[in-house]
Formats: sequence, C-alpha cells, structure tokens
Amino acid sequence: MLKSYAIEDLRAGMVVGRDVMDESANILVGSGTVMTKELIYNLLDRPIFKVYIEEEEAVIDIPGNEFLLDDDYIACYNEVYHKLEHMFLALSERGEFDAAELQAIMDEKNFRELCDGAKAVSQIHNMTREGSVLVNHCLHVGILAGLMGKWLNWSVLDQYNLVIAGLFLDLGKMRISKDILDKKGRLTPEEFDMVKKHTQFGHDMIGMTTLSANRDIMEGVLQHHERCDGSGYPHNLTKDQISRFGRVLAILDIYDAMAGDRVFAKRRSPFDVFVILYDDIVNGKLDTEYGVLFIKNLCHALNGNWVQLSNGERGRIVYIDESRVTSLPVVQTTRGEFIDLNSTRSVKIDSILTAREISV
Repeated sequence: MLKSYAIEDLRAGMVVGRDVMDESANILVGSGTVMTKELIYNLLDRPIFKVYIEEEEAVIDIPGNEFLLDDDYIACYNEVYHKLEHMFLALSERGEFDAAELQAIMDEKNFRELCDGAKAVSQIHNMTREGSVLVNHCLHVGILAGLMGKWLNWSVLDQYNLVIAGLFLDLGKMRISKDILDKKGRLTPEEFDMVKKHTQFGHDMIGMTTLSANRDIMEGVLQHHERCDGSGYPHNLTKDQISRFGRVLAILDIYDAMAGDRVFAKRRSPFDVFVILYDDIVNGKLDTEYGVLFIKNLCHALNGNWVQLSNGERGRIVYIDESRVTSLPVVQTTRGEFIDLNSTRSVKIDSILTAREISV
C-alpha cells in the first residue's frame, strides 16, 4: 500500500514506493530504494513536496463467534422463542391461553437480558434466524419495543405492555395459509387482502384471552399497519385516531421486517431502512417524534457491528455522526482503511453480517 509523505516527515529506513523525479523527469530516487538521512537531506533542497512510501497493509482480524455472540443472551433468546412459539400454537390451534406461560416469558430476568441496550441490537443482528420467521419477527419486535419504551422514558408498566403488544404483533398470521405467507412472487390482490386481515385476526384472538381488558395491547396489535396519513389498514385511521402503541409498533415492524431475511426478499442494510423510514416520516405516514427517536438511538447502537460492503469488502462501523438523522457511518475495512460512506457514494453497506457469515 502506497502512502504519501511530506519530505520533512520522511525517516531513514522507509522504502520508496514510486520513483521520485525532478522537474525534468529525471529519476532522483528509484522505487524500492531504502531511504537514508543523506537522501532525505538531498530531497529537502529540491522543489519536491511529497514522496510515496511503500507500507504494509494493516490487516484487522475479524473476531470469532465467541466474541460476537453472547452465550447468555442466545440462551435467553432461545428459551423465550420456544415459549412464544408454544403459546402461538396453543392460541391458534386450540384457542388456549396460559397466563402463567406469558408471565414466564415476561420474567424480569428475561427482558432485562434481551432488552439490554446496544448489546440487544448487536445480538439480534449477529444471530442467524432459525425456526419460524413469524415467531422470530415477533420476538425481535418485542425486544425493540423494550428498547423503545426505555428510550421514550415510559413508565415500567407501559414498557411492559408495549413489549407484550410487540410479541403478539403478527399472531393473526397464524390463521393465514402458509402458501400465501411463504409465496415468493407478487401476491394477487385477493391474497394481499387476506394478509391484511392478520391485524384483525390477531386482535380477535387476543380478545379471547385475559389480555382483552388491556386497551393499549389490543390497539397496538390491531393498528400497527395504520399510517398517520390515513393510508394504512384495517380502518384507514389518521394520526390522531391511532394509539401511541400503534404508532410505535408500526415503526418497529417495518424496521425488523426489512432488516431481517424474509421469504420473498433478502435483508437490507439498516441504513437503507432508515432512509425508507425517514421518507415515510417526511411524507406524513409515520409518527415524527417516535420515528426520529428510534432511528437516532438504533443508529447509535449499531456502532461496532461488522458489515458487508457493496465493493465486496468487510468492515466494522467505527463512527456515526448522530447530529443528522440519515447520517451514514465511517467504516474501517479489514485492510485498515477508513471509508466515510457519506462522502464515498460508490460504496454502501449491503447488510449487517451475522456471526455465522463473518466466520465463513
């Protein structure tokens, strides 16, 4: 790797990487020459301003899985995942609801671990989603809801209820044919109309449980596809008609659906999703206060994550300017190069890498 040095910064022992020429194109110091004090003094007397020196590339080791995945976090996630999956099946197949099982899921230890700030964001991106796409998505939204409740400084009870609403967000999809949910091509209008019924289905299923008395949870599940401009479903509500839970969950649902692998599309870079969210905020579809707060806080929590770049390289996010909502990060590649993606538009982040992808 070539690096340019001012003459006064040269040191004996440096290796010249490109011929140094005078004003008449005569070679003064050839490529490959080891610099000495005498050569440096000679160059100081000439109208030469920089010399290219050959330097070894600094190679940054990508850490192994043991440094990227937290065993305690993964164990807790898997335990809650299996309990949530069991609860979904019991509700959808037999109409059974076990309040004690929900209490076990909502155990303080579980969500203190799962909603632990930047670690939570890092872990849900580093993990490979295995098992049910639906259950993973609902659990991720529940985790993001736990983070969002803290960022909003809501009461402990409101945080608790927001997490539950996030966990049951897409429960209604259990009543929709897997052929439709797993379809890779474009849905027909009739199929899309069926998918849109999942919010009402979920609301009705929860309505048969002891959670039916909790208006915040019921409205959050029913309204998470409503949009502030009235373009959402199922009731085309406008901002002042949508509950705060509905407006928050709309943002979390969009983010996780796009940032995670889906049946019909590969996951996107979180920073691409932020642009989509911000466009929807500017266009009046999503709540401004909740949307900007979410983007800023999640952006901050992504610092340190490993990414796949569009030029084929891998790197780690080392800095994000938090003064702008749509600011892009500075990434340090495995070659030690720093790329400011705000000014280097030819390179972008394709995705956050999972620990499994990094180790390949």
